Amino acid sequence: MTPSRAAAAEPLLSRYRPDGHDEMLADDGTVRAPWRPLSRALAGMDLRDVRRQRAEVARLLDDDGVTYHIPGTGERRRWQLDPLPLVVAAEDWTAIASGVAQRAELLNLVLADLYGPQRLLAEGLLPPRLVLGHPGFLRQLHGQRVPGAHQLFTYAVDLVRDRDGDPVVLGDRTQAPSGAAYALQNRVVTSRVLGQLHRTSQVQRLAPYFRALRKGLAEVAPAGTTLPRTVLLTPGSRNETAFEHAFLAARLGLSLVEGSDLLVSDGRVWLRALGHLEPVDVILRRVDQEWCDPLELRGDSLIGVPGLVQAVRDGTVTVVNPLGSGVLENPALQAFLPDIAVALLGQPLRLRGVETRWLGRSDARREVLADPSRWVLKPVARVAGADNAVIGAHLSAAERRALVAAVTARPHDWAAQQHLDPASAPTLAPSGVVARQTLLRAFAVADGEGYAVMPGGLTRVAAEDGAPIANHRGAVSKDTWVLAGAPERMTGFWMDGVDDAVEVPASGMPSRAAENLFWLGRYAERAEGVARLLREIEDRRTEFSDGHAPSAERAAAGTACVRALLQALTQVTTTYPGFVGPGADALLADPDDELDVIAGDDSRPGTLAHAIARLLDAADAVRDQLSGDTWLVVTDLERRVRLTEESGGVRPPGARGSGMAVGDIATILHGLLAIQGLGAENMVRDAGWYFMDAGRRLERSLQVIALLRATTTHVRDTAADSLVLESVLRVAESIITYRRRYRSHAQIVTLLDLLLIDPDNPRSLTYQLDLLGRDLRELPDRPPAGRVSATERAVLEASTALRVADTRALVAAVDGGVRGDLDEFLAHLHTSLTRAGDDLEARHFTHLKRQRAIAIATDQPVWTPAGTP
Repeated sequence: MTPSRAAAAEPLLSRYRPDGHDEMLADDGTVRAPWRPLSRALAGMDLRDVRRQRAEVARLLDDDGVTYHIPGTGERRRWQLDPLPLVVAAEDWTAIASGVAQRAELLNLVLADLYGPQRLLAEGLLPPRLVLGHPGFLRQLHGQRVPGAHQLFTYAVDLVRDRDGDPVVLGDRTQAPSGAAYALQNRVVTSRVLGQLHRTSQVQRLAPYFRALRKGLAEVAPAGTTLPRTVLLTPGSRNETAFEHAFLAARLGLSLVEGSDLLVSDGRVWLRALGHLEPVDVILRRVDQEWCDPLELRGDSLIGVPGLVQAVRDGTVTVVNPLGSGVLENPALQAFLPDIAVALLGQPLRLRGVETRWLGRSDARREVLADPSRWVLKPVARVAGADNAVIGAHLSAAERRALVAAVTARPHDWAAQQHLDPASAPTLAPSGVVARQTLLRAFAVADGEGYAVMPGGLTRVAAEDGAPIANHRGAVSKDTWVLAGAPERMTGFWMDGVDDAVEVPASGMPSRAAENLFWLGRYAERAEGVARLLREIEDRRTEFSDGHAPSAERAAAGTACVRALLQALTQVTTTYPGFVGPGADALLADPDDELDVIAGDDSRPGTLAHAIARLLDAADAVRDQLSGDTWLVVTDLERRVRLTEESGGVRPPGARGSGMAVGDIATILHGLLAIQGLGAENMVRDAGWYFMDAGRRLERSLQVIALLRATTTHVRDTAADSLVLESVLRVAESIITYRRRYRSHAQIVTLLDLLLIDPDNPRSLTYQLDLLGRDLRELPDRPPAGRVSATERAVLEASTALRVADTRALVAAVDGGVRGDLDEFLAHLHTSLTRAGDDLEARHFTHLKRQRAIAIATDQPVWTPAGTP
């Protein structure tokens, strides 16, 4: 056996050597009882099994489209999940959960006091400057209360174990805590990969937490609301944790909305649904508080809802977590919480916080600056897009001097926390099982008179050996298995034994979502049309390459056919100048570079890569509207694109664009066809589906017209013309029908009959317009009975023109080698349908001022606009 094979077959735990407290191994090296089933499973594995498990985890995450956007860049990365869970014993978790619930209750009381009587400030338990000078304290909301028993609705806390194995709180998340949906997604994946082990380990379910979240949203509705309508407010599909927002909205049955989808009018918040406004009673907020209302908070915010603060003050809408809760994320508060707990709860904290100093106090400042290596320094207010923590032990002498100067200049803006070495847990790495430092984020939600704590959470480990634990963007996640002390009652998201009608989501579809579905249909059809034309060009070039043509005459006809198709490609895709502008002769003689650009340059409108990129953007923006199977197909397309890039489609550095080459078209087309098929068979026929299908039918109509106009309006010699017309039939997926029906070489009149007028050909223009008319009749906001909209009128004009057209007469007149009547007829159809698309957008879609990317200081700090045309 070779050394590499011997290493691959070596038991995984043979080199596991933790340094310090370890979750799995006790101090004497024995395996702790909760970890023994997992340890036995690992003992029977080797590196080959590790690679298989890691690959399976990556595939499942890819299938579900689990991603994380990098702040400030819009770059979307795959979510990283270690197959090995963090295992927590039932009795251990009971103590942790009790401490989490107590801490949530304490911060709830602090929040109520700071926006109420402010006794904590008056009695000296909190320094006024620490609160009133913090940007998270919103004076505009003083005196406001969330209906119900709690002001703090959701809560998350970051925990580590110290070297003695005791849990220690590193930080609190109170504004818009992120990670709960990722924790659930981790559970879905690990329960598949470690199916047998998961089933036999009696792992507590996460469903009760999400059921309490859904139930709690109904309980915080404004007084007098019987069936509250709830939405989830997101910064947008390019936000850092956009996956989580869509996942939660879909799981909880909420409408996913952006700021532009909401309107404040007559003292309350409304959803801009299609054709009407719907009242909104509860907003589950995932936008940072300062960006929520440009009228009273940040005036430069383009992602908020103007007037939202006033609606909150009027009591017509409830926002959770409440605006102003960000003040509790001040790390310096940890220095004062032990005394506050005794004052407000009459008991000490059950979970110890990391030793903390507020540097606004001179004694604390002297202590910290005397030896910064013992401390991690943090601004009391988080800075968007910045690494907020400064680890003193990692600083050079010059960096330390700069830090001392910054703290001395503005000491009240800084807090210091003791530098800890967190406990480790087993993690799968390419080299085997290694010990890496671990952090757990636990979650709680208001539930009746107390808090329900998720039996598990989002665990993160360092991405590399010796690296610190980072946030989502720089760490690997783990599932958290809390073992059950007794058999659990089977429950689910909806099985709570109470009236199902506790709340309803806003039922109307936001105009923005409808627009993205419309363009999802258009871009999918556009990409398919370009892919088919590129494939046909490649096939024809191969067929008539040197040595393949059977005769000189045939070769000349083939060359003319390829030139005609290349020119048609530029005209159909509008990637001018291309094969028809200045320099076209050189490109026609050597088209490879231009073809690769049209295939793979996603920065150039009209290309295949551009259409696919916009398709994926539109799908991202309406993820909550798409079923799991539909998203599976979308991610499959994305995977196919990525694989073609990795397998040679990428150009060298400095070359134009990046993406698939012409030779990769077949695999991309396969993914596009799957999207079309699943959309036809698996989506409910609601307004969203009709918008998507309308986009698809409109785009296919325009593609057919553009293709025919580029190829059939010019007269060529008979052999070349026959080849071009045959190619048109193949691109239009109608060649088999044509051969069966006409049993002859392609001819212009019969081709036009089949592709323009035939109502039974699913690729004909008449067929598209019939279905487009049906789609338009199903859209909301219909005109009065007996009337038609401007969109329907334009489609009817085109449809009528088709039905009365005489194809023989259209091709009869030829002047200078151009069929002028046919060209004019096709141009008229194109103009009518372009007008129909413009009218549809103007009638149904709300176009506000275009919004720009903004960095937001939260767990989810970046927003950019949704995929739009």
